[in-house]
Parts: sequence; structure tokens; C-alpha cells
Amino acid sequence: MISRLLRPARPARPTALFSAVVDPYRLLLLAAIVLYILIFAGLAFDLHNGMRTHRSDLGQIAQAVWNSSRGRFVEMTDNGFVATRLTDHVEPILALISPVLWFWEDVKALLLLQVVVVAVGVWPLYALTVRRLDTLLSPREQQQIWQIEPLRQLTRPLAFALAIAYLLTPQLQSALLTEFHAAPLAVPLILWAFWAIDARRPGPMAVAILLVAAVKEEMALLAAGLALWAFWRLLVEQWRIEQDRVTPPGGRTSLLRVLTDALGTREGWLSLTLLLVTLSWFYLATFVIVPAHATQVYATGQSVYFARYGALGDSPVDIAKSFLTQPQLVWQIAMEPARRHYIWGLIAPFGLLSLLAPEILLLALPLLLANLLSAYPAQYYGDFHYSAPLVPYVAVSAAYGLARLWRWSGRRTTAQSANYQHMAAAPTGIMALVSLLTNARTALRPIITLLLVLWLFAWSAIAYLNGGRGPGAAQYDPVVDSAAAYAHQRLLPYFLAQIPNDAAVTATAAVHPHLSMRRYIYQFPLGLPEIGTDGRAEWALLDVTTNTDMAPGDLKSTVETLLAGEWGVVDGADGFLLLHRGAPMRVIPDAFYDFARAVPSADVQRSLAAAATPQLVQTSAQQWLRWRETKVTAEWQVGETPPPATFTPTLDLVNPSGDLLYNLTTAAPPALVWYPPTRWQAGERVRVTTLPLWLPKFWGTVTDGATVEPELVLARSDDGSRALVNFFRQGPEGIVDVPLPAGTPPLATAYPDNPATANFVDPAGNVVLSLRGWGGAATMTPGQPFLLWLRWFGAEWPAQKSVFVHLRVNGETLAQQDGAPRFFLYPNANDVLATRGLVADLREVPVPADLEPGTVATVVVGLYDWENGTRLAIVDRANQPLGEEWTVGTFLVVPAPLPDQACAMIEASCAAQQ
Repeated sequence: MISRLLRPARPARPTALFSAVVDPYRLLLLAAIVLYILIFAGLAFDLHNGMRTHRSDLGQIAQAVWNSSRGRFVEMTDNGFVATRLTDHVEPILALISPVLWFWEDVKALLLLQVVVVAVGVWPLYALTVRRLDTLLSPREQQQIWQIEPLRQLTRPLAFALAIAYLLTPQLQSALLTEFHAAPLAVPLILWAFWAIDARRPGPMAVAILLVAAVKEEMALLAAGLALWAFWRLLVEQWRIEQDRVTPPGGRTSLLRVLTDALGTREGWLSLTLLLVTLSWFYLATFVIVPAHATQVYATGQSVYFARYGALGDSPVDIAKSFLTQPQLVWQIAMEPARRHYIWGLIAPFGLLSLLAPEILLLALPLLLANLLSAYPAQYYGDFHYSAPLVPYVAVSAAYGLARLWRWSGRRTTAQSANYQHMAAAPTGIMALVSLLTNARTALRPIITLLLVLWLFAWSAIAYLNGGRGPGAAQYDPVVDSAAAYAHQRLLPYFLAQIPNDAAVTATAAVHPHLSMRRYIYQFPLGLPEIGTDGRAEWALLDVTTNTDMAPGDLKSTVETLLAGEWGVVDGADGFLLLHRGAPMRVIPDAFYDFARAVPSADVQRSLAAAATPQLVQTSAQQWLRWRETKVTAEWQVGETPPPATFTPTLDLVNPSGDLLYNLTTAAPPALVWYPPTRWQAGERVRVTTLPLWLPKFWGTVTDGATVEPELVLARSDDGSRALVNFFRQGPEGIVDVPLPAGTPPLATAYPDNPATANFVDPAGNVVLSLRGWGGAATMTPGQPFLLWLRWFGAEWPAQKSVFVHLRVNGETLAQQDGAPRFFLYPNANDVLATRGLVADLREVPVPADLEPGTVATVVVGLYDWENGTRLAIVDRANQPLGEEWTVGTFLVVPAPLPDQACAMIEASCAAQQ
């Protein structure tokens, strides 16, 4: 074909090793890839070792991959019987990667593979970017080393900056730390396909496009888009060739001839064939294969994931109708703040350069709309795996956009060098000045390069710092377990080693992924009933301290039923329990209960030996920052005698106003279910850890005043029956136990050095109380509590006087928090003043939810007689009158922050969002 004859000869391709030697940026990129793999594989391994992975999705996908490696295509037993992953998705890629498990039969092999493939995707992106930037020169000039090498001194740093932006993209990092999924495997394949299309390599292009289609059913649409892009690029090239033909002045280019020439090339018919194949595969996978298998599990003849589109409909037909009949609804959904932020979050890491090549972004439109319009927040927040396949399109469009910007600037910074041989002899300075003036535009090119590199680095760094998951980023959340939790996790391999590799097993949710390399694995209690001659669970491994997806009482009841039947105990320790059908032992070993026992302190044992009831000696909190999921641990020391039968441990979690958030009867912790006080032994130190909780920004732990070590008490209620032992603050860094050094009045360290002071005087002018206070926020959002810190000083609390705290807007009281001083409970103010000279007062004043942003509100404090309503006068330090109320805080109402991923998924976590 003429197009082939006119195509410029390709330069010889150097080997990868040679390329790395002559291009130092490839060496830097290789180092960045290795560092990326080390960081994110390490974080993924830590999550798995820390038992923060789950049957959904790591366990079930890993089993499907393992079965595929043994010739059983994506077979799994996720629902309690032998089925296939085709009930949910069509992912042939899982079978293609399954040979990895021949070499390392461990779930970590999949986690590592996921990180590696995403990391190496930067390689074709870099190569593609260099190719696009080199188009500043003509094909003939690119063959001339004296032309191309000086240019690449500028284009390589630009390509490297774009590659680093890819590695810093938060969406990819989040996908790598959200267990294992097929979708991220498409990332390097898409980038490879774009490179192959640009380099006119039809073989690699076809392989890459077909592999993209094999990742998942919706990825077939992306593969079709890539095939369409390949054909479009070919048409554009043929159009240029046609325009270069000798034609009469004013003649028109023949579209038919362009199309005919394109179809006559190998790339042309191959691209169209791939387009038809991938579209056919999408239809077959989505509307034939999945519905045929979904009925087995979901009792429906379509993919259950169509039900995620809320008001748009729950079937493909209904969703399509909504686009035609309710376009305003579609637009309204797409323009919601969280969804606009989602789009911004995709393009921002690449410095908005993607907007200069919108045609490439259009290729990803099917998946973008599927995520953007979903009613499931995980799809449009970017913190799960759903957004990973979109990142290559944004990156490639940024590469094309950068190249267009580079060519535009390059054409305006091109000039010829000065010809000195025709100049009269002149000093060096004069010759340099002439050269500078002659080449002023060309001299700008390195400056433009530097500015573009800095532009990319700045945007990608900001995106990483705000949303990245690696070290130094705002969302960095390494697994930092307590010593007890770490010791517990190290026991798991000991129990795994006791289970035969070919045994059918049922396991609790967090243990499931660690056992998924087998044909039959169920989430407890699935797999226990008879399900046929094969596949019935013969072993059960339970961990009652981690995620079980069962109430502790239900789990214990199920175990008791098993032990009353044909099951027996093989082993148990620290909350792990290994059961086997037919094992003779029916008694749970004592070591199993070690998860509820802490190592006692000899000093504490001696000091509390004579205590008639167990004493609370320690409380602490641990948090999974990504989800603001908090577990509170309390430890009781038992005296020389076991607890009386009437003893019940008490631990209440309360807000600053004393309102109950949680207690041990709200949701019984596993320790109290399996190891109740009636089993506690003399001298033991018992550890009780709650189930996961979602708590507000400030909360405290309160217990029975008679069953707590005195040194722990920060404050007592007015009758002494309740004692505050800790209070915590949730910040961006997680849970913080607010420190209270010995002898320091509560909250003394929480105030500024010189808080405002007011004195309350009686009718005779005598100061009866002094008040120091601080309203801790200059801005507030509607519906959030305004935290007010007060300290009252005096010899005694004035009789019949109570505190009023009012929130005012334009003189109108909209909210109030009246009553006696409170500090997570209500202390006896007179007793506290007598012993400490001050009483702490912490109040949460509710900000009305209907306040408009821009409103200025004030918070005032005063004292009034609760019998007749008269108020005490207030004077300042100089004894100047301040009236009968004192303004202690002023704030501006601002719009509520966009709910983050945790808040969008778990409403209870919203109260602690920063």
C-alpha cells in the first residue's frame, strides 16, 4: 500500500538495558518503581498480616485464582456451595495470572502481583510520553541524532515528571490497599495498548486490547474504545498522506479513499476486528454469561450490579431510558459535590493537562459514567479499586496534552543560530550578546521545560499529600497494632499448619483469606451442613478477636452446638479455636481464653490484692484511621479472691455532656461473652476489647466509682458513684489520649496561655467566682457541636446558682447548654473547688443545622439564680462592668465539608470527620 511506502523508516530499537544506560531517567524511573513496590507491597502485606483483609473480596477472589491454577476455572465456594465467580463477574484474567500460584502458593503472591503490575505500568507511559514529545521534530529530523538528542535532554525530564505523577496518583494507591481485585490489572495493559497504537505495533496492540477485555466484563468497553482509537489514529495518518498527494489547487481530499486505504492496511482491518470482537464479548459476558450463572446465587436473571443506580433504575433498560427521558436527573446526579470532586480528583494529579486531549478521556466515558452515576459511594469516591482503570486514560490524555502544549511552545521558540563567520572580529561579550539576541526564543525552551516539570511535580505532590496512601500523605494509615494484637497475629501460622492442604475448611471472615488456597473454603458458619458427597467442611478455624461478621453470642452458641454434636477441639490459644469433625476433645482449652488475659503488674497486684471486687486499672483506644473504626480496651485487676457473683464490669463511653454513646451491654465484647466475670480467677488481669465503634471527636470513659484504681480517676460524679478515667480526641492523626499530668487540674493543658477572664460578683461587689474560657473554633459547620472549654475558680460554688450557655445570632438565642458544670459527668462543684480550687466545665453547644453559611454566631455565658432567674453581674480584671453575660466565643458558619469516604460509607463515622 502507498501508506506503507510513505511511512518513514523506524529507527532501530535499542535493548531495554541499552535504553536504561543512555537514558538516565529510565534508571531513575526503575528506582522509583522498585521503591513503589517496596512501599505498597509492604503496606498490603501488613494489612493482610494484621488480619484486616476479609473473605470479601480477597478470600473469594484468591480461591477463584487458586482453583483456576488447578484447572477449575474461577470456581469458588463463597456462598456455601460449589459455584463460580461468573455469578458476579467475567474475569478470564484471573485464570491467566493463576500460574503465579505454582511458584508461590500464598495470597501475598496476588497482592504483590497487583502492586507490581500497577508499578510497571509507568514504563509504557514514559515511553509513550517521550514519543509524543519528540513529535516536535519531523520524522526525518528524529532520525538525526544531532537533532533528537538535544531535544530529548528536555523531553525526558517532562516524561519523567508525568511518570512520577502517575505513581503518586491516590486512586492507584487506594486500589492497591483495598485487598485484591481484577480491575487494577487492566492499568498496565491499557497503557501498553496506547503505546502500541502510537508506535504502530499491531501485534502488541492486539494482545494488549484482548487482555484488557479479559480483565472484567465492563473492561471490554474500554478495550473497544482502544480499538476505535487505533482505527481513528490510522484514519488521521491516512488523511495526512492523502493531503500530501499532488492535487489540483483547491482540490478536496477524498474521504472514501482515506477509508479505503485505512481498511487496506493490517492495522485497519485488525482494529475493526478487535472493535467487533470486544463489543461482542461485552454483550456476551454482561447479558449472557453473568445472567446464566447469577440465578444460582441471586435468584435474578441479570447482573446484580445494575441495582446500584438508584433513581436511574435497576436494569440496563431502565438506566438507558433515564438517559433519554430524564436527562435533568442524570445531570443533577452527576453534578453533586462529591461527584464533581471525584472528577477533579482524577485530573488534578496530572496538572489538568488531560483537558488538552479530551478525545482520549472520551474513550473512558463508559466506565467513568458507570462510576460517576452509581448510588454506591465506593465507585465515585476514588478510594476503592473502581477508579484504577480510569487513571491510564487520564495519564495518557495528559501525555498527549503535554505534547500539544510542548509543540505549541516549541514552534514559538525556534530560531537559527548566529553565523559568526560573517561577523567582524569582536570581543567575546559582544558575540555572546548577538547569540543571545538571535537565539532568545530558543533559549526559552529549557525555561519552559523547567516550568512544566515544576507544574507537574507541584500538582502531583499536592494530590499525593492530600489523598495519597503512602508515607507522608494525609491518608497514610500503616498498621500499628498493640503488642497484644501483634503477638496474637503471630499465632495464626501455627494453627494454619495443623490443617491439611486439601481439607475443606470453614473460617471466620478475617481468617478466611489466609486459608483460601484450597478448593473448599467457607465463611463460618457456612459449609457446616451436608452439601453433598464432596465439599462439606471438615475443619473450622475461628478467631473470636477479629472480624467474624457474627455477633459474639451467636458465634459462641454455634460453637457450643458443634461441640455438642460430632465436632471436637483440636487446639486453641489466645482467641483462636481449631475444630475438626470427629475430634474427641469437647472442652475448649484454657489457653484459648488468653485473649481475655493481660500480663499483670506485680505492683498493681500487690496494691489491689485486698480489693473485694476487680478494679479497673487501664483503658486505651486503637483506631483504624481509614474508616475511623475504634476499639476500646479496658483491663481489670482481680484481687486475692475471685469476683463476687454479683460483680458486673462497667465501662461507659460518653460525650462531654455525659450522654451515653456505648456501654458493655450495648454490644457485648467477645471477652465478656467467652470469659464472663464468673470465670475470672484470683490475681488475674482481665482484658476486654470492644467491637468496632464509631465515636465523635471528643469522648471519655466512665466507670463505676467503686471499682476503679484511685490513681486513674480524673473526676467523679457529684455522688461519687461514677468516675472519669480517660478522655480522648479524634484528630487527623487518629485517636489521642489527652494527657493529664499528675497534679494538673483537668483540661489545664487544653487552654491557651492567657485565656479571657471574667469575674462574677454578688450585689455587694464581692467576687464569688472567676471564669476563664475559650471557644475552640473560629469556624463551624451547621449541625456540628461547638466545643466550649470553661474553668471556674473560687472557694465554693454560690448557692442556688446555675450556668447558662446560649448560642446567639443577631441577639436571638438559637441553642443553649444550661446547668451545672460538667466534664463527661456531673461532679460536685463544691467538692472539686475545695480540693483543687477550680472546676473544669466542658460543653458541646449544638449549632443549628439550618444556619446559613456566612452567619456569625456568638456564645455567651453567665450565672443565674435558678429560683428567681436573676443573674450575677460580671466585671473584668480591671473591675469594669461587662453586664450580666459574657461573650466567650464567636464563630463564622461555613459550608459543611464534603463527606469523606468513611462518612459516605458509614454514617456513624461522620461525627468525627475533620
